[in-house]
Amino acid sequence: MSRNTLRGDYSEIIGNSPQIFEVLQQIEHFAATSMRILIFGETGTGKELVARALHKNSSRSGEMVSINCAAISENLWESELFGHEKGAFTSAEARRIGNFERAHKGTLFLDEIGEIPLSLQPKLLRAIEDNKIERIGGERSIPVDVRIVTATNRDLAQAVRDRTFREDLYYRLDVASISLPLLSERREDIEMLVAHFLEKHHEIVKSKVLRVAARTLSLLKAYPWPGNVRELKNAIERGASLARDGVLLPMHLRKDIRIYQKRHTGVSECISTPENEQIVGVPLGATLEDMEEAFVRETLAWLDGNRTEAAKVLGIGRRTLQRKLKRYNI
Repeated sequence: MSRNTLRGDYSEIIGNSPQIFEVLQQIEHFAATSMRILIFGETGTGKELVARALHKNSSRSGEMVSINCAAISENLWESELFGHEKGAFTSAEARRIGNFERAHKGTLFLDEIGEIPLSLQPKLLRAIEDNKIERIGGERSIPVDVRIVTATNRDLAQAVRDRTFREDLYYRLDVASISLPLLSERREDIEMLVAHFLEKHHEIVKSKVLRVAARTLSLLKAYPWPGNVRELKNAIERGASLARDGVLLPMHLRKDIRIYQKRHTGVSECISTPENEQIVGVPLGATLEDMEEAFVRETLAWLDGNRTEAAKVLGIGRRTLQRKLKRYNI
């Protein structure tokens, strides 16, 4: 079985690992229903992408409206969800349509639902149960047809036990759930993700970076990625902005990514960035000649033995590089 057997459009979700295929199968199954879905996943695992895929592959005609619950102050919450009438409070100079109304016939995605204030949870529960809302300062109920999709990186069951999240709301939201894997649990997808992020970066800034050195890919696959796919994306964009010759090299990665293999596996660390940083991988007390030899060997390793590219990176001519290779018996 592969993603080719699926009928929906899941092009935004990158990967061919069994873990991702299982997620796509769940999306395809739930998208055809009107069930409320709770998405579990650590920061950066792609919860909003899953929500968008659920909406895109559904039959709902309205738009998907997204709210980051962690980014809204408590005094603005009710207005964000339900809207307000002109004059409802001092600064209400005009009517405001809330996100429930904006999502009518569509999907309301509440990201980080565990951050919603306890004081507002009864009103959210009532809106879900009654399919009606009232704007602040309004005098009538407004029917809404909204599919609710929520996401969290918190243990909501524990939050219920701690009495920071209402049990009845939790069970209304968790009709069905999708759990997203960590990037470290699907390392076989890293190469495809890297290629995707480089292509997107190239489209936006017209960069020359079109390929990744084998050593770079090895480092990327070894790193644990605590920030998951979002952290990988940021690392690739940063590296691509530093690269100049069409190849993403280890020197273009953050230092903590470059040194991870050495610290945890004993594999020699690649050379640091060229901006006058320390050359690693040589013993204390090494001569300048020893360091030069290490630098040349590491550079060739980055570039899979490509001598023309190595000469460019080292800032020397090809003939000079040939002489050094002969001197160091490389």
